[in-house]
This record gives sequence, structure tokens and C-alpha cells, in this order.
Amino acid sequence: MSDPRPVRYWHGGVPGLRPGDAILPPSESATTRRLFNSARHSIPADIARDDVVYLATNREVAKGYAAYYPDGALYEVQPDAEIEPDPDCRVDGLSWRCARATVLRVVDPVVLLRERPMHWLNVVARGGVK
Repeated sequence: MSDPRPVRYWHGGVPGLRPGDAILPPSESATTRRLFNSARHSIPADIARDDVVYLATNREVAKGYAAYYPDGALYEVQPDAEIEPDPDCRVDGLSWRCARATVLRVVDPVVLLRERPMHWLNVVARGGVK
């Protein structure tokens, strides 16, 4: 039996967006603040793409990404293009990428986490979110 609930997508990132605003990839928005920019190791080009927007199906995962961005925000979004799985995510169905998305609603305009976001995201990458 299939799950009757629709899939909800979340995005954590740049603050100040409103419902109806587009979330554009870094190649179009010219943002310089991306999670993989701060990595201390080499990342394959297919993983560190700047022509896609990353979405999560788990609100807490997107919240972790929002907390990494200075004064980042958490949004519920709708993909505006075909989605594909994020090849860097080790949890099936958790992280997706697409060409762009639209903000449906602002969930939290300023996300703050007490834990260090990078530590928290590493836990998520190992499959620690249920």
C-alpha cells in the first residue's frame, strides 16, 4: 500500500525569501556561501555542483543546512524541475537536487542550532535521522 501523504520538500539556506520566491542554484544566484565551499578536502565535481538546488524530505536535515548558513532560514519548497537523488547522501530518499525550486512557506526565518551544524550534518550523512 502506498503512503497517501504527499512528499514535502524542505530547503535550508539564504535568509529573506518569501512565499513565491525562487530558490536558484549558486550558478544563477551568485551566492558564495555553500556548504561544500568550507570542506577541507577535494570533492568530486558531480557532488559539488553549483547548477542545482538541494532539497531534503526531512525537515530536520534542511534545518541543519539552514543553521550552517549565517542567519539561515528554513523553507518548505516545491521543486520546479525534475528531481534526482543527491549522490552524496547515504540515506535513500532523504536528499534531492533539481534545477530550481519555489518557496511555499517560510518555516523559520532564522535557524539556530545549539550543536555545531557540521557535526550534526555528519550524523545525518551516516544515516542517524529517522
